Amino acid sequence: MHEAPREPWNPDRSWADPLITLLALLALLAAGFTLSARKEASKRPSEQVSLQGRLAEVALMGPGLLLGQGTRTPDWTMVEAQLEEPWDRAMLAVLKAERQSPGEDARAWIEQATPVGPGGLAFRRVCFAAYAGGPVPSQSDRDDIRRRLGKGYIADLLEARLLDREGKGDALRAQARSVLRTRLAALGLLSLLVLGTGAAGLIVGIHLVGIRKTTPPQPLPLWTLSGRAAALVLLGWFLTFFLSSTLAGLLVRPWTGVRWMAGPLGYALHAAVGVTLLCWAEGIGFADLWRRVAPGRMGRDLAWGVAFLALALLLVMAVALVSGWVMKPDQNPQRDLQELLRGLSGWGPSLVMFLTVAGLAPCFEELLFRGFLLPVLAQRQPMVVSLIVSALLFGAIHLQPTGLPVLSTLGLVLGLAMRHTGSLRTPVLVHASWNGCLFLLIRAFG
Repeated sequence: MHEAPREPWNPDRSWADPLITLLALLALLAAGFTLSARKEASKRPSEQVSLQGRLAEVALMGPGLLLGQGTRTPDWTMVEAQLEEPWDRAMLAVLKAERQSPGEDARAWIEQATPVGPGGLAFRRVCFAAYAGGPVPSQSDRDDIRRRLGKGYIADLLEARLLDREGKGDALRAQARSVLRTRLAALGLLSLLVLGTGAAGLIVGIHLVGIRKTTPPQPLPLWTLSGRAAALVLLGWFLTFFLSSTLAGLLVRPWTGVRWMAGPLGYALHAAVGVTLLCWAEGIGFADLWRRVAPGRMGRDLAWGVAFLALALLLVMAVALVSGWVMKPDQNPQRDLQELLRGLSGWGPSLVMFLTVAGLAPCFEELLFRGFLLPVLAQRQPMVVSLIVSALLFGAIHLQPTGLPVLSTLGLVLGLAMRHTGSLRTPVLVHASWNGCLFLLIRAFG
């Protein structure tokens, strides 16, 4: 005998309103604490070359490698203005040293370029040995500096200087040039792909403007729980997000080798709680939940996912360009993710993190923001207002102030994808592809 479906949650206002107020205050406190902690962390300089530094390395050295050494000297002032991390500056200093005349004194620039903190003394010893005739440093110093310089072309040139004493430097330089050509070719293909995708996104945008008054073939999911219940679900999930992250961190702290599991474990925990809470509040099971948010034909939804991915790339690039001029952010909004991914070693941790970033996170976040929040808002507000509010909340939930314009733009495109197809498959595909490409880019160049 099957159990009769439960009625959607409709809490009494006499206790629901005070509880919503309390949860909202707790959510603001949690967000404020997290932002404060991230602000303090942003003051801590990175202990190795950043992703931006690695990309600049390829952009600076690649043209000279392909076109010959007669190419003009880079505008160091402009490059240094863009790369402010100490190890990025150290990398640029080594690059300058490779272009200096043999008679120039190396001690001054080595002292000036030596980063403060871990690795600084090792950098000084290695550079003195390479450019000032100092004693050969230990292998541990050489390995440490190679890691901090990103194991890229500049790190190879520095190591080749040390190997010149043994007559082995030219072999390493030849190998480094080959690797740099490969990276430059990859960047070139990536640039062409981005340009082509952006052009396709422009076509998609023009098409959507042309059909903006057309009724979508599939309406948004209908939710019958009350507005107070929806607010409690959202606030409960938001607070669970902070609690689960803290709990996961405490669980794995005793084991240094698996501390990277704190991220996937915390996300899996709060996603499970969020889905359970949503199903309970609406009075349905998970299978009914998925059928509600992902109706229609899969092939059509996925095809539109490719189209909206192109539109997302176009709009995000445009907004990033404008916000970069206006906001002048003092920290890369993806720095935490970059440092986490760069610290992974082995296929196992990398695969688990990839499945979290490009699988679990897009599915749950799209369920919450596009499958639930957007339709609930649209039942009470005009669609334009609902799209904007849900996009802003999506950007704000990541707690990255400098990344808010880009993240909200992405959220707006994801909302348009949901509105156009009425199926969660489309925004999930866009979101998963976006996160997956970002993951692979950081792992490849970071």
